[in-house]
Amino acid sequence: MEVTNIYKALQKAQRDEAVGIKSIRLSGDEHFALYAAEIDGHKRIGAHYHAEGKEIYQIVEGKGKMHIGIPKSGNEVEWKEPAEVSKGDCFTVNKKQVHQLENTSSEKLIIIFACPYSHISTDRIVVDGVKEN
Repeated sequence: MEVTNIYKALQKAQRDEAVGIKSIRLSGDEHFALYAAEIDGHKRIGAHYHAEGKEIYQIVEGKGKMHIGIPKSGNEVEWKEPAEVSKGDCFTVNKKQVHQLENTSSEKLIIIFACPYSHISTDRIVVDGVKEN
């Protein structure tokens, strides 16, 4: 059995410039895996969605807003009201739901998420994000 510590793993994590986070695989295989990610203070993940599969999120540290939307023509998105999320919260993002997690504090936002490997590699459609207020 292999055991991975989330905090030690995040120290080695690479920045994913496509969506603007630092992330690393904690456990799993090429079909489905558990990942950890770190979002710097007052930053947000690039808005994107996946054609197939769900993602399950757990907020480990910090707080933020999860923006969910429906893709429209081109890169346009019809955004819903964002959900406030904080340490201990868990939620699911369904296929074809645009999502953009925003860190609303100056502290790091640390999350764990589970998804198919394709969400990290080939099944990621980047779209226009939430407009700045």
